[in-house]
Amino acid sequence: MRTSKKSPELLMPVGTRDMLVAAVANGANAVYFGVPGWNARGRTVDFSLDDVREMIEYARLHNVKTYLAMNILIFEEELRELPGKLAKIIELRPDGFIIQDIGLSRLIRAIAPNQEIHASTQMTIASAEGANFVKPLGFNRVVLSRELSLRQIKDVAENTDQEIEVFIHGALCVSYSGQCLTSENFGGRSGNRGQCAQSCRLPYQMFVDGEELPLANTPYLFSPHDLCALPVLKEMEGYVDSLKVEGRLKSPEYVAAVARAYRAEIDNKKIDDFTHSALETLFSRGLTTGWLEGLDYERLVEGSFSNHHGERLGIVKKIHGSNVWISRDEKNSEMPLLGDGILFEPACFGGRVYAATMDKGWLKLDFGYDFDSRRVRVGMVAFRNDSPAIERELKKRYTERDCDRNIPIDITLTADSNKPLQITMTDLQGHSVTVTGEIPDAAKTPREDACARAETTLAALSGTAYIARQVSAKFPTTVFVVDKFVRALKQEAVKKLDELRKAPEQSRVATVEDFPISARAGVLFLANERARRPLKIATEKPELSVLVRNPEQIEALKGLPVKTVYMDFDWGVSYEEPLEHVHELGFEAGIATLRVHKPGESHYLRKIAKLAPEKVLVRNLAALGVLAETDAVKNGQMFLAGDYSLNIANSASANYLLDAGLKTFHPSLDLNAKELFDLLNVTDTRKVEIALHQYLPAFHSDYCAFANFGAQAKRFPECGKYCTKHKVEILDHKGKRHFLQSDAECRNTLYLGEPRSTLRLLPDFAKLGVNKFRLEMLDDTPEMVRRKTKIYAEALFKGMPLTEAARLIGAEEKYGVSEGQLFNETRWQDRKKG
Repeated sequence: MRTSKKSPELLMPVGTRDMLVAAVANGANAVYFGVPGWNARGRTVDFSLDDVREMIEYARLHNVKTYLAMNILIFEEELRELPGKLAKIIELRPDGFIIQDIGLSRLIRAIAPNQEIHASTQMTIASAEGANFVKPLGFNRVVLSRELSLRQIKDVAENTDQEIEVFIHGALCVSYSGQCLTSENFGGRSGNRGQCAQSCRLPYQMFVDGEELPLANTPYLFSPHDLCALPVLKEMEGYVDSLKVEGRLKSPEYVAAVARAYRAEIDNKKIDDFTHSALETLFSRGLTTGWLEGLDYERLVEGSFSNHHGERLGIVKKIHGSNVWISRDEKNSEMPLLGDGILFEPACFGGRVYAATMDKGWLKLDFGYDFDSRRVRVGMVAFRNDSPAIERELKKRYTERDCDRNIPIDITLTADSNKPLQITMTDLQGHSVTVTGEIPDAAKTPREDACARAETTLAALSGTAYIARQVSAKFPTTVFVVDKFVRALKQEAVKKLDELRKAPEQSRVATVEDFPISARAGVLFLANERARRPLKIATEKPELSVLVRNPEQIEALKGLPVKTVYMDFDWGVSYEEPLEHVHELGFEAGIATLRVHKPGESHYLRKIAKLAPEKVLVRNLAALGVLAETDAVKNGQMFLAGDYSLNIANSASANYLLDAGLKTFHPSLDLNAKELFDLLNVTDTRKVEIALHQYLPAFHSDYCAFANFGAQAKRFPECGKYCTKHKVEILDHKGKRHFLQSDAECRNTLYLGEPRSTLRLLPDFAKLGVNKFRLEMLDDTPEMVRRKTKIYAEALFKGMPLTEAARLIGAEEKYGVSEGQLFNETRWQDRKKG
């Protein structure tokens, strides 16, 4: 069993320099911030290289680690720009990089073989099998998916020797990180590129079997409450190495409050009422433990709002003039303060407090003469969602000198009539410096308090990062130690200790040989990866595969020029008979894995291995690692095809996963046409499969909107398998409908109503040697499956004009056909002004 007696690291977000100072002052052990231009928060201030250097040194001075987030997909053209830029950043010696892209992780390790790298939650690692798969790449730590319970987190920790990092506070995504294409599909702003548009926070409507489902003022079907792990934090002791807080777009005051609260909990200290109130008042959509205590759809998504509401105060009981009386919630003990902002829901209306008092057990709030109390009703809920007074107090906790996180040091001073004045400073981490001055003069009049006076001078460390723990001055009364010389020598010692602490850990990067950094090595690595593409790729006959989502669709393919039928069935649907049916029709059979692999789900992989289809559509890294070790794959009896969910966006990623056991791969859906062809031009295209027709996925979630709003159930099986009995569509804010479907583990995927067709690119694919194509069905009737497959087959094999094929396909689809973001070459960018 994996256990650790070491206190877990508290890891705080940094989006500005002030946030760094706030994190350090309030107890962070580590911070993370974005690599300039290359991180998953496109709206944060983009730091310069000098900014990054100064921030790393500031953190290191205060014994705080720095991790640089580069947690996005890297496109092929961008890889060429990176070796020189990466080398400059690595030379600053951050403690680690947080990485999503496999190719990028390989490039970093090529440039600096000893550089620590962490697997971002964007890699969708949710099991020990996934954590162990990335270890050979050099990853030292995995940031687990937020969708794991405490029990599942422990299971992962006990079955890997990787360090485990877990999110404990902040916003929750409704979709698995790394698997959300909603922003990309709705507006060309990919979450895998740091440009999430927060589509989950928008209002939606649900239609069940064609009829609108009344939602009773709860239109925010996919907007989770925020995460707060304080109630269960102690249960993570011993198996979680790093406790991570989300929030690089938040304020320094938010960072101060959150760091202060979790520092107290980690150190077994009481969290004061002020801090508890601040946690919610500064930013909160309502705090829950998320998935940590297991699935509870009602607790996770309530649906009535999606924005910041703050601290819930209670229910409105009485209104008179400018006064409102509230029955307070039991947990609230902090009184609202002058100037606090109060929000009333569902009115979405509020005002600022002029006075707050208790009146016969109720909280009485006076809003002043200009408050329109007619908009408030008895029974409404009151929230405190803004507090200038709280913000002022929290700002003091990282700006005022007595709130500095001072470093304890021991100081000794020695001198003698024939020995120079010498000061030594030593911190608790073992850093030590010694500075030497002049030999002191003889004292004209011996002073018994001379040593004490020197100790007082030495202990005065105001304006430095240090606080004196033990101070010792030893010299005979016969020598004259001048205070001015002691102060000057002390300042020199402080400067040297600063320099020593700002330097990288000597044990890890003592010399260039121990920690080599070579941009040229990165350039050569990329050249070798691209050289793996054959100089000439012969044109081969096209192959067509079809993915079906229910057994009834299989018979529709009879007699059509299809090579492989992939099966991707819902919960409880057996594969044995459909597999036999596929073989009877003369097709190769393929089975799709789950898109996410969690603890306890390896039985799906064992089942697939036992059934031994000709092909497996691999959708997660854990499945690749497990299946690649099966006898069927090793003996060449089972063929592993990588799906788009592996997020392959460059040749360095593709080559690694091909070497790991894939025979083919589907490129990431984040690529537009130009970026896709950039990849194909440096890849062995005989190993590439492209979807010609595909219902693009948006959210992929452990949260079930079927159960929550359709069956009013907290989890399976309370829902009565609602998803298997009804067809559900979601209407978005633009008036477009999409399909909500579940998988074998009751995970929801929202598929765009308009499937994407890549027919227009077919001639370009052929020129580059791509010959493997796929059609993906959804809830199509068997008749529709047959008609659609025949149209694509005639375009692919019989020369049907592509414009005619596109017209016919468009007529088949309920909501039409699109080309998605294939021809969108704009790059959205909206960074905060620094």
